[in-house]
Amino acid sequence: MSWSDEMVNTIRSSRANGSSGGIKVAVMTGANTVKVGNMDLLPQDLYIPDRLLAASCTKVSEIAPANGGACSDRSSYSTALKAGDLVLVCQLSDDKFAILERVVKGA
Repeated sequence: MSWSDEMVNTIRSSRANGSSGGIKVAVMTGANTVKVGNMDLLPQDLYIPDRLLAASCTKVSEIAPANGGACSDRSSYSTALKAGDLVLVCQLSDDKFAILERVVKGA
């Protein structure tokens, strides 16, 4: 099962179990802290996908010189979560939240 399938199943089961937390847009206040509405969440309150904790490659592009030698890396990378990033947060219980994804405004 893919990560997105697992996320959909988690959301469906939280709704089926009567969880009213829902999914909200939140603002990162640090690398592993977030503000949801008026509530500040600390690292112990959060589950964060490990791919958001470090820079990760989003597009691989290496250029090999025609005469040999070292390749030059022209890949694209997304940065680790940082203060100011917008994220989608799902409330799992009274005191546990999961960051689902980093998002940007469409316009």
